[in-house]
Amino acid sequence: MTRFLSLLIAVVLIAMPLSAQNTPFAPAIIVNEDMITYYDLAQRRALYQAYGLSGDALEDRVVEDLTQEALMRQEARRAGIQVPREAVDSAFASYAAARNSNPDAFVTALQRSGIDPSTVINQIEAQLGWQNAMQARFRNRAIPDQDDLEEAVLLNATGTTREVLLAEIAIPFAERGEARTSELILQLARDLQDGGDFGAAARQYSRAATRNNGGEIGWIAVTDLPPAMRAEVDLIDVGDVSRPIPITRGVSLLTVKGERQTAVQDNGAVSLTYGRATFPLSQGEDAARNAALAARENIDTCADIRDGSFGAGSGVFGPAPLSSVEPALFSVIATAQTGSVSQPVRTGDSLSIIVLCSREVNLDEETRRQVEDSIFSDRIGAYADGYMQELLRDAVIEIR
Repeated sequence: MTRFLSLLIAVVLIAMPLSAQNTPFAPAIIVNEDMITYYDLAQRRALYQAYGLSGDALEDRVVEDLTQEALMRQEARRAGIQVPREAVDSAFASYAAARNSNPDAFVTALQRSGIDPSTVINQIEAQLGWQNAMQARFRNRAIPDQDDLEEAVLLNATGTTREVLLAEIAIPFAERGEARTSELILQLARDLQDGGDFGAAARQYSRAATRNNGGEIGWIAVTDLPPAMRAEVDLIDVGDVSRPIPITRGVSLLTVKGERQTAVQDNGAVSLTYGRATFPLSQGEDAARNAALAARENIDTCADIRDGSFGAGSGVFGPAPLSSVEPALFSVIATAQTGSVSQPVRTGDSLSIIVLCSREVNLDEETRRQVEDSIFSDRIGAYADGYMQELLRDAVIEIR
């Protein structure tokens, strides 16, 4: 959050009580030419409270989101973008489905909680207009070329991913009601962050199927977590406890019990040819290393290995999938530049010098489309975030 928004939130909170009570539809904030009323603030606050937010985090989120959404709508108008009603309806249906509901049932649930469905619809419409405006503005800069595609595939094929051993406490609203459940989860979070027994709390309070196992979910890649959970898990270390996380009809806490880095297995799209010169350790490691270093002075290409006289297992191999490379050589070959000559690497009962002869990235149409979409989406998101900061900096924002 920018320092400007932090100051804005503080001013709004000071000014809100008297005005909100007397004139709920009066402007609380004017963002350039767009008005945010006290009713808008109250409705968004009620929505986020239903999702488990409270305290300073709740107030910060309400003001920040409504201010940015006003700027989003203005940018869409400047770009001449009108969001079709069908697109809003489709997005609303997806929004409801993500909460295990359908549009009609979700509208009913909102109304029962005193929340005007237009609160969600207006938010969705602002975000869709902003997405379309950002794509129109930054499309040419965001479209990846062939080098971008190959770099992304290679990075994915040679990288690692973070896996975490998670435990959860999931508490539905139905048992105690939203207000009491929110109070309970906040108290649990404080107690557990102060060193309380997470497993015991899960067995007592959680209603998830994992409760009998102390809430333990098992190992999971952070990339496979829902966005709200991943955002919290990315902020905590082993042993830490998350802030309350909204879930369908309830709220949850997570703790990270362990973490590990695992190699990405999707590396079949990369094929390579490499040369390997081996130097047996039978005469001792020092002798093998000296021989390897001396030979390295005369190795420039794979042809030098093909034509040379080295130990058993030497030669030029491939083209072969990167996934077929033996583990001892994987880290050397996966990150090497084409034509590079490695330092001596120990592999079993010998030292090896590796030359990367060539590398190719093979993309079928479906994979190419997925990679293009991923790069394009990431770039649009990054450009949009930067542009929003510019809009916030230049905006005329008035507190009434």
